[in-house]
Amino acid sequence: MRLQFQWDYESDVVVVGFGYAGALSAIAAHDAGADVLVLEKAPENFAGGNSRVSGGGMRVPINIHDAIKYYKAVCFGTVPDEDIVAMADAMTKVPEILRGLGIEIAELGLPRMRHPVAGGESFRLYSIAKNGKPLFEPIAAVGSGDLLYGALKQRVIDRGIKVWYETPAKKLVQNPLTKEILGVVAERKDKTIGVKARKAVVLACGGYENNYEMWINFNFPGIKVYPWGSPYNTGDGIKMALDVGATLWHMISIEWDCPCIKIPSEIYGCAVQTRVVGAMRPKVGSYIVVNKHGKRFMNECKSLVHRKEPLELTHFDQERLEYPNIPFYLIFDEAFRLQGPLVKNTRIGWHNIFSLYEWSYDNSAEIDKGWIVKADTPRELAKKLNINPEELEKTIISYNKNCEAKMDPDFHRPAETMIPLNSPPFYGVELALTITNTQGGPKRNAKAQVLDTENKPIPRLYAAGELGSFWGFVYPGGSNIAEAIALGYIAGKNAATERPWNKASMHSMKG
Repeated sequence: MRLQFQWDYESDVVVVGFGYAGALSAIAAHDAGADVLVLEKAPENFAGGNSRVSGGGMRVPINIHDAIKYYKAVCFGTVPDEDIVAMADAMTKVPEILRGLGIEIAELGLPRMRHPVAGGESFRLYSIAKNGKPLFEPIAAVGSGDLLYGALKQRVIDRGIKVWYETPAKKLVQNPLTKEILGVVAERKDKTIGVKARKAVVLACGGYENNYEMWINFNFPGIKVYPWGSPYNTGDGIKMALDVGATLWHMISIEWDCPCIKIPSEIYGCAVQTRVVGAMRPKVGSYIVVNKHGKRFMNECKSLVHRKEPLELTHFDQERLEYPNIPFYLIFDEAFRLQGPLVKNTRIGWHNIFSLYEWSYDNSAEIDKGWIVKADTPRELAKKLNINPEELEKTIISYNKNCEAKMDPDFHRPAETMIPLNSPPFYGVELALTITNTQGGPKRNAKAQVLDTENKPIPRLYAAGELGSFWGFVYPGGSNIAEAIALGYIAGKNAATERPWNKASMHSMKG
């Protein structure tokens, strides 16, 4: 398409997205002397992306050589060695970047990385802090992501950087001859506008968690997942980058979290999580998880958080052409109902940060709503849930015997967490899978430059954050946030150093 393009607005650097990566890109570009405009899809009240609703922990290496060993081990060849070396160096600078902005951070007293490979002992976990005390409590799942977002947002405001909320970017404007990125087409106040980027564009607009078409093409067709984070993450940056010739990487790299309760998750469009199952801290109680056949199939206390080994939940039976463990249900008794709410506000996740629904302490309101099903016997409960009554009854009898024997020979749930289901009435609630974030997107190098299908930089196009993250396989917890800060800073600084493009580029463009 050849045309003389009409610009409505212009800036040196245009940043698409306003989470940690977008904020750091904007700050770094501004501090390097550039005029910066941020385009954010969400309204201001809901801006911040996954960053804002994250735990806020930053995993930072203290020894570059050890970090290189560790990153090579967990990436499994999905990232070039030269980029791993540069990334290790960049990640060490995260504390320096934040403290340089006047943001107090502190180290959490946590042990080495969870993966027993060389270099794992040379990392530290940081979070935003107050009076020397870190505000993130990872084991208790008490987050501080919104506090760090607020601090970065204030620094953007203090610099007078323009942020246009409710302005989704739709496509990139590219010179078809030089392949330079010249600007962005966006929608603002019901109008399509052209925003000229005199120097460069930075894409920092998140992953594709809420794009069902992308999900089923890259991951598990037929399985509905619910996003833990921002509903505004719909793969926009992936589509825009593809349109200008970018290559993709790490598209099948996804991050699981604790399951959610299906009905309210469907109502609110995000994961309403229960940390009874699959949490980092095992839950003691009279409960089990069963599939649609009424059978247990997993260790309910084994953490699903950032798990990379195949999930029992996504097991596919090719002979029967089904996912035998989808749908799945949490089954519990009266004693467990009175133990506390199935859903607690932990200051992590979209549902919690924006207080979309407050769960009743004794779960009674949710029983009245029909979200939790109640019955006098296991057989009656199974019929109401449309699962096999005989099998559910057998499963509960078997589980109760295992409780008495203080062992779980089939699934190896810790004996100290197992309490018999013997206090009627009985309850059941359908669960669903939760996804924290995706890692895939346009491939980039350690300079944050987006690469084309020949692994050459697309001129004047940068990316940061989970959009094309480096974590192509095993994810080191806390590293998405550290990466967003490190690469956001690099992207903004490098974008600002670009020379303004020649006006001759206007004569023939792809828009």
